[in-house]
Amino acid sequence: MEKQKYQLSPNLHIISSHKSKTKMIYHTLYGNPRIINNEGLRFLNLFRKPVTIEKVSKICDEDPKDIIQEFIEIFFITKLGFDEKKFLREKREQQLIQMQKQQTIDRIGLAISDSCNLRCAHCIHFQPTTNFGKKPPTHQQTISQINMTWKTAKQCIDQYIVLMRKHGKTDGKIHFGNAEPLINWPTIKQALKYCEKINDISFEFSINTNLILMTKQIAEILKKYQVRIATSLDGTKMANDAIRITKNGRGTFSDIIKKFDLLEKIGYPLDGFSITVTKENFELINTDILDLAIKRKMTSIAFDYDLINLMHVPVEQRVSKLIKFKEYANKYGIDFFGTWDSPFRNLTSENFLSTNYAFCAAVQGKSLEFNIEGSIKICGHTTTTVGHINNFNKIFDKGGDLIQIVKNRFPGTNEYCSGCKIEGLCGGQCHVTREVVSRSVVRSQEDFFADMCNFYRRVTEALAIKYLLSNKTTMVGNRQSCAL
Repeated sequence: MEKQKYQLSPNLHIISSHKSKTKMIYHTLYGNPRIINNEGLRFLNLFRKPVTIEKVSKICDEDPKDIIQEFIEIFFITKLGFDEKKFLREKREQQLIQMQKQQTIDRIGLAISDSCNLRCAHCIHFQPTTNFGKKPPTHQQTISQINMTWKTAKQCIDQYIVLMRKHGKTDGKIHFGNAEPLINWPTIKQALKYCEKINDISFEFSINTNLILMTKQIAEILKKYQVRIATSLDGTKMANDAIRITKNGRGTFSDIIKKFDLLEKIGYPLDGFSITVTKENFELINTDILDLAIKRKMTSIAFDYDLINLMHVPVEQRVSKLIKFKEYANKYGIDFFGTWDSPFRNLTSENFLSTNYAFCAAVQGKSLEFNIEGSIKICGHTTTTVGHINNFNKIFDKGGDLIQIVKNRFPGTNEYCSGCKIEGLCGGQCHVTREVVSRSVVRSQEDFFADMCNFYRRVTEALAIKYLLSNKTTMVGNRQSCAL
C-alpha cells in the first residue's frame, strides 16, 4: 500500500524584509502566522512537491516528525488532495447554525436620527443609493421619518434584552448613532434611564456625535451612564475646516475644541477621536493633529481614508502616510488604528478555524443596527437591510438576508478574492465598499474596488514588516514561533 504523501499548502504566503533575517509566514485562508528563519523555510520547501514523511526523515540529520506534525496541525503542510476551501466552509457552517439559533448577536445599534446639523460631503450616511428601478421590500422602502421614537427604541431594546436572557448573557452593548444622534437627545435619555432599571444585565453604552450640540447638561448625563463618546476631528484647523463644516459652510474646528474643553472640565475627557481624510484635506493633514492629542493626554486615535473618493492618491502614498502617522502616534503611547488594519489585526489575533472571524463584527454576525422606523441592518453605515423589528425572529431564517450576507462573506467563497494573499484576513473588504460597487454600473467603481484591494494588501504587508523588524524571532499573536 502506497504511503501517504504530504505537500506544502498552495495558500501559504511569506512576508520578508531585507532588514530582517526572519520572515513571517501564514496561511492565506486559515491565518496561523509564524516567524520563521531561512533554515525553517528550507525545511518547508522539502514539501514543495508531494513527498512522504519517511522520505523527508531520511534527508534530515535529526528526527523531524515533531516539527512536521506542528506544520500539519497549522495546515502549512497538508495531505495530498486535501481541499482547504471545502474544509474551511465545513468549519464555518457551525457559525451559521449558531446564527440561526440567535446566539451570535452581542451588540445592537440604535439609529437615533437620520438628520444632521452639519454638511460634511464625505459623510457615509448621505451617499446616494439606487435600486435600479426595482421596488425594494417593505422594510427597505423610503420613509419621511427622521428621528427614532421612544416607542420604537424601547421595542428594539426589549427585543435585545429577550435575546440576551434567552442565551444567558449578562453584558450588553448599545450604540447610539447614525447621522447626528444628539438631534434626538430625549430618546437617548429615555433609553439610558430605561436600561438603568434592568437589574440582570449590565450595559455598555457608546455614541457617535459631532459634539456641536453637546451641552453641559447632556455631557453630565453621558458621564453618569459612562457612555463612551466617539467623535471626529479631521485635522488641525485648516485640515478639519476643509471638510467638516456647518450647513452655511463655516468650519467647525473651534466649536469641536470647545466641546473637548467642556468634557474635560466636568471630569469626563475624551480618550481620543476619529480622523477622516478625503481628497480635500489629504495634503493638509499632518502629525500636528497627533500633537494636539498628545497634549491632551489622549490614548486612542482612529484614522481612516474616505472609503469612496480617494483613488487619485497612489496607494503607496496613502500607505506611507499611514505608517508615518502610526509610528509617530505609537511613539507617544497612542493606539492608532482604523479599518485599514483590520486584515493585520485578524492575522495576529485570530485562529481562523476556531473563531468566527470576519472583516468586522457586522459581517461576522455579531451586531444589529435598528433604523429609525425599526428596519434592521448589520451596521450603521450600510444601506442593506435584513428585516424589521416587527418580524425580528424571521431575520435568522436559514434563507434570510442576514444569514446570506454572513455566508457570502466567508473566506474561500468569493471567486474575485480567490488566491489573494490576504483572502482570509480581509474577507472581502468593508460591506460599504461592496455596496458602492453594486450600486453602480460605471467601470470606475470596479476600479475603485480593485484599488481598495491593493491598498489593503499593501498596508497589511507594511504592518507585517514593521512587526518583523520590531519583534525579530519573538511570538506572533501569542502563538509560539517555530524558528529553526
